[in-house]
Amino acid sequence: MSLVILIRPIRSAVELLPLKNGSNTASFIGNLVLRQTPKGPRPFKFRVIDGKTEDRRPPTQAVELLRMADLILVAGHGDAAAKKEIIEMLDGYQLGYEQAQVCRLCISQGRYTPVDSGSVRFRGELICENCALSELHREIQLCSKRMAEESIERLFAQLLRTRDLDRMLVLLDPKKMDRELTLFDRVRASGSITLVKVHDLKLDKRLKSILPKTLLPVQSISIGAGLLDRKNQLVVSVTATGKTLIGEIGGVSNILAGRGKMLFLVPLVALANQKYDQFTIKYSTLGLTTALKVGQSRIGKGKGKGKQGKMRTSIDSDIIVGTYEGIDHLLRSGGAKRLGGVGTVIIDEVHMIEDPERGPRLDGLIARLRYLYPQCQFIYLSATVGNPGWLADGLGSELVEYEERPVPLERHLLFGGPSEKLRLINQLAKEEYNRKSSKGFRGQTIVFTNSRRNCHKLSDALQIRAAAYHGGLPYSERRRIEEGFANGRIPVVVTTAALAAGVDFPASQVIFEGLTMGIEWLTQGEFLQMQGRAGRPDYHDRGIVVVMAEPDKRLGHGESEDHVAFRLLKGEVPPLTVGVDEDAGLEQVLASAIIWGQRDIIRTVDSMRLGGTDTDQLIGELLGRGYLKVSGQRVSPTLAGRIMSTYFMNHDQLSIIKDGINSGLEPIDILSGLDVFDQAFFTGADRISASLNVRLPSRVFQGGAMEMALSGDSLAKLDSTTARKLMNFAADFLTCTCKDSPYCGCPERKFSRKLLDMRCEGMKPDKMIDALTQQYGIFAYPADVLEYLETSARHLEAIQKLAKGQGKLEVAEEAGKLFRCIVG
Repeated sequence: MSLVILIRPIRSAVELLPLKNGSNTASFIGNLVLRQTPKGPRPFKFRVIDGKTEDRRPPTQAVELLRMADLILVAGHGDAAAKKEIIEMLDGYQLGYEQAQVCRLCISQGRYTPVDSGSVRFRGELICENCALSELHREIQLCSKRMAEESIERLFAQLLRTRDLDRMLVLLDPKKMDRELTLFDRVRASGSITLVKVHDLKLDKRLKSILPKTLLPVQSISIGAGLLDRKNQLVVSVTATGKTLIGEIGGVSNILAGRGKMLFLVPLVALANQKYDQFTIKYSTLGLTTALKVGQSRIGKGKGKGKQGKMRTSIDSDIIVGTYEGIDHLLRSGGAKRLGGVGTVIIDEVHMIEDPERGPRLDGLIARLRYLYPQCQFIYLSATVGNPGWLADGLGSELVEYEERPVPLERHLLFGGPSEKLRLINQLAKEEYNRKSSKGFRGQTIVFTNSRRNCHKLSDALQIRAAAYHGGLPYSERRRIEEGFANGRIPVVVTTAALAAGVDFPASQVIFEGLTMGIEWLTQGEFLQMQGRAGRPDYHDRGIVVVMAEPDKRLGHGESEDHVAFRLLKGEVPPLTVGVDEDAGLEQVLASAIIWGQRDIIRTVDSMRLGGTDTDQLIGELLGRGYLKVSGQRVSPTLAGRIMSTYFMNHDQLSIIKDGINSGLEPIDILSGLDVFDQAFFTGADRISASLNVRLPSRVFQGGAMEMALSGDSLAKLDSTTARKLMNFAADFLTCTCKDSPYCGCPERKFSRKLLDMRCEGMKPDKMIDALTQQYGIFAYPADVLEYLETSARHLEAIQKLAKGQGKLEVAEEAGKLFRCIVG
């Protein structure tokens, strides 16, 4: 007699299903309760349920039954904690087992039916055909409309063909979206522009060979405005009209003519990676090399490991793709001379110059590049500038403006709550993916939501293949999603604002799940950037934008979301403004002093900034703070000034380092004063919220999250595993005696130190996250942990250099040790 034991982990117990002689139906059900012992989980209670009878047995009989089995199978789904415990028990008794993917509906009825990729998808999992047909038949019986036998048979046939029960159930939903009623307006495609034929242009034949035969309207306008005559240009045109190729034509033609290399600057690492890949493939056929410059990335990579380890980073390349900060760091650290001749500088998303945080640095970087390369051709690209003439004048460039779209756009407005939104996103995304354009491409959807957490919640809840995409994901995962979306394998990407800044996804449909980004309403510029992702001329016949608004949703006591929707749909981009900020000005003057060291040059460069002020006053302020030394026209940075500029630090941060060194603090304690890690999340925030009957913020260090989750009354309402993990968190991070604890900052500092200690134990970021989840029930995104470690390493370099300069050699040595420990 053959015996197979199928184990089904359920909450607080496991079920043992004996399958005898090849049968797929259990001869009885054994309910096994485990308890923790010094040796690990062991049997505590055992019940045998056979039909309607129930018999209590000694728990040792459960082990005897398992030892008799020819094969032990552990179901792939079920309660995670119970599954972990039973596997620990099996390991403890040295019982071999295999994990099996089974139909959840079958196993709940005591049957064993394996499933695989060819089974039927249902609510994010796979079920067998029989259960899928039964579930569909049950839903048909509940449907408000009586269906003919022929229609039912057709649904059955479609289910077996599509292998997707969720898609079939959508067909039974009586609520159908009326597109004519939801249509807000239509944006027409471009008007008549005389298009330029590439063979008519005076271009290198090698470049002509890889260009399209006919240029798009904005490209044709740029040619007419002197692109090939090396005129500086500000190109303002909506998304997907072909702005990037304008920069490429100008830059590559200058390279082939021997005028110097091309710099292509972007705001995001993800966008830099994408452009690097595209240019490497595209221009290697012309014998050109492409390099990537996005700043140092040293944590946990090892030599030559991973995709990024294979990337070319040498600045001795024809094309250099970099982030604003990556190129700025190169200049500040003395790389201008090594960079060599530059013939073209392309600044993508130049409207970022008005960003309160990054704008001043971009403003200063552009000014420094313009002074360094006065004969260079500058090409600035943007989709949203409210006053392009003013910006073009300030940047010393010709304005190339094209307001038309390459493909028509339909914009729809819908009202509803969260449950309706999810259903409609499902419906819209499926309909779009099932539709092909005249160019042969399936429709794909970008869903914009307001947080990383919602990215995952929405993508997991959708009944069509979807991927969450945001800055917290590892590079390899972002790359996989970009490739999957580009080749049509991923129908839906759910994202935050990252895509709006230019990452190239050929979507035909954009859905706004809401109109907030973080805790603020979208700006007009952000909204237009995002909607511009819908419809690509090389892929689609039209684009669709769907705005979903909740009439009752407000931020504080402000306007409601439906009112914001109308404002955004009707609005225009306001004029771009560049703020004048003294602290930002100090940083930019200091950066220029490092590169040139001459007052007259610094004054000239600063006058080229759109936000430039009184340069001599700023030099005097830097002198007074000890960051500059001035001797006549000679201006040179002190050690502190060089460190502050090279490591992109501000005055307050450098003061913290100085005070910490002078006070004898250890480098790890100085770090906690510079930056703490606060991007930690409760793994089961929704479940904890339901148990406590209160809305718990998902971020651990947000508002009253710690206080709410860790009160005595709260812990008593939670399951033992969750309560234990939270108590571990309280014991390790909430034991300070500060009067305003836990809002004193101590928990964040202790948690940050824990991360650094784990790293120094040799743990990689993903293992660090696993350990935090297991011990404290806390999760963090890998990219956030990497960024924190990178920032800590950069700060430690600054601490080491400043301590050495002040003669504090022990502090410098300790900082160096910790740096090497973190870098790995």
